[in-house]
Amino acid sequence: MSEKVNYSEKGFSADQVREIEEGLEEGLDVSLYAKKEFMAIQMRQIRIGLEQGLDVSFYADTAYDWFQMEEIRIGLEKDLKIKAYASPDIPYDKMRQIREGIQVGIDLTPYIYLKAGVLKELRLALLSKVNIIEYIKDGYDEEQLREIRLAMEKKLDIHNYLSKDFRGISIGEIANGLEKGLDVSIYADPQFGWQQMREIRIGLENRVDISVYARPLYSWQQMHEIRIGLESGIDVSSYKSLMYTATDMKRMRRRIMGEDEDAPKLETAVVMFRDYVITVSGDEMAAYIEVPGKAGKVTRQEILHALKEKGITRGILESGLEELESGKGFDKNVLIAKGAQPQTGKDGYYEYFFKIQLDKTPKLLEDGSVDYHDVQWFEVVEQDQKLAYYHSAEAGVCGYTVTGKIIQGRKGKEMSMLMGKGFMVSEDGKTYTATVKGRVDLYDNRLEVSKILFVNEITHATGDITFDGCVCVRGNVSGGAAIYATEDIVIDGFVEGAIIESSGGSILLRQGVNASGTGSIKALKGITGSFFEAVSIYTNGDITANYCLNCNLYAEGQITMVGSKATLAGGDVTAVRGLFAQNLGNRAGIPTHVRLGVNEGILQRGVRIENRIKEVTRELSILGNAYMDFQKKYPPEVRNTMEMYLKIESAIFTKEREMEHLYEAKQLHEENIEKIGCARAVIKGNLYEGIIIEIDRQRWVSPSTSNVTVRRVNNKIVVFTN
Repeated sequence: MSEKVNYSEKGFSADQVREIEEGLEEGLDVSLYAKKEFMAIQMRQIRIGLEQGLDVSFYADTAYDWFQMEEIRIGLEKDLKIKAYASPDIPYDKMRQIREGIQVGIDLTPYIYLKAGVLKELRLALLSKVNIIEYIKDGYDEEQLREIRLAMEKKLDIHNYLSKDFRGISIGEIANGLEKGLDVSIYADPQFGWQQMREIRIGLENRVDISVYARPLYSWQQMHEIRIGLESGIDVSSYKSLMYTATDMKRMRRRIMGEDEDAPKLETAVVMFRDYVITVSGDEMAAYIEVPGKAGKVTRQEILHALKEKGITRGILESGLEELESGKGFDKNVLIAKGAQPQTGKDGYYEYFFKIQLDKTPKLLEDGSVDYHDVQWFEVVEQDQKLAYYHSAEAGVCGYTVTGKIIQGRKGKEMSMLMGKGFMVSEDGKTYTATVKGRVDLYDNRLEVSKILFVNEITHATGDITFDGCVCVRGNVSGGAAIYATEDIVIDGFVEGAIIESSGGSILLRQGVNASGTGSIKALKGITGSFFEAVSIYTNGDITANYCLNCNLYAEGQITMVGSKATLAGGDVTAVRGLFAQNLGNRAGIPTHVRLGVNEGILQRGVRIENRIKEVTRELSILGNAYMDFQKKYPPEVRNTMEMYLKIESAIFTKEREMEHLYEAKQLHEENIEKIGCARAVIKGNLYEGIIIEIDRQRWVSPSTSNVTVRRVNNKIVVFTN
């Protein structure tokens, strides 16, 4: 038996010893990395590779840093052709881009001379099938290329507005404006910084007169104060001068808008005219007069003269004059004049020429089932059809004080321009017209006309369908056919054992599905159908139907059987947020397994996050220890020129950023777990005997019962009578 080696006595650091000992515990050949010239973080990558059964000889070399080792290890793990990038001369960040390219069939080796960030943008551009090569050749940096790529992916005509003088974030502002249909030529000028561009863009979106402030001499903060004033409908002429700082402008704007808490409070003014006491409110919106009884009879002309002498010229009340002329108002304050408050104009609004809300509720039939035939899933518009018209905000009505001062009425608030796709906007920014025939949708401030493909039926003869947009099938879909769409799929007829997938929308099957165990249906947002038989269904949203028989169902949301006879029987069913049905199971005792709440897949997401947090914590500890060792051994002027020290410093920053993202992911995961913690099965009719119900992995087998809710309470499944 070989003598146990004491690696600590041989000069290995504590972190190195730990990596060696962990390898020995796993029965690994640690001689491949138990060398003092390997840093502990490098040993770690070799040890992980050995645990995975990889040929670590490809990277067990001190010429590679730990990040390079990791990229080669991942390539070996995925059985990639690592020779394309496994060279100590290629930095790890370039290795990563080449590796990720190889994974999707993209060869970046001809461009290996480019910076890693530029390589990344090229890889993503090739992946999304846009061409940024000309901009790379022109010398645009990675930040600029990113914004150009994103704009091209959205099919925005940004080319005429590009300049290397723009920062990437400025190009992003131009793209943002183009996406919203704005005239970006107003601000696509290198004289404007990106923050100035943003203020002009937002002003254009909100339909204010940006010519008031769209000048390079204004700072973006000054632009902001003028824009806010314009959007609020106030007269900005009193503070828009360049002589005022942004702070001055803000104070003046707030005073005009009545938001300045530090503004001096106006006091009531009391003046005498002969024997009359005239009182004017601090805001000059009301005037009172007190005439002593000893004055005897007074005339209208005398009162008006007294008021005029003291500057009260508007809003004089006939009722006050009559009260004084009659003598009834003597020896008391009489309201003699009243100002008029300014009125804000009517806000701008959109008039739409399509239904902005569709009733997707199915019709309840006499037999208790529901009918999806007349459900309007979406509205189709024609090319050149008028979609919307914007009615501008109206000017306000001016008010006045009793002293004759005019108070400007605020203009109504404008609505921001609609953004989206599939339409054009008239030059005046008011009329929206469809540029394609397709489905129209309005989500908040986003108007979209999506391409739509109509087909009569899908069979072996017609072939499969792959379409970027919505697909509407007027007839049946036969077994063995396939439909792949990026948005909604609507099928009016019956569906047999077909493959139907919507990567970004929902699926509506008006008749239903009988797949005989061969079909599958998958959608991002939800799946609705008349009935489902012997089919596999997966969605991140909800599943809704009249009844399901012998199906494998998975819904990240809820599964709902609608109608007074709604039944789910047979199959393997997962409804993360809950199950609602009239009947569950049947008299024949068909095997039915229902899983609700947190499942193994969801738990594994959390486990993966936790495991990665542990790994990164360990890696940060190793890097931190190495960093401190360098600081102890070398003075700043020496270590700051050492490549390894700088790599460690950079690695710590990268790992800390990763840790931040991991904790964010952990928080989101925990919030999701909390949301699905109240999952339950609600059965309004019969719950048949022998149904297996699992809630958060607690199992319960049902007796024959009815009208119950099944849920988990304190780690036990409890049944409540509805």
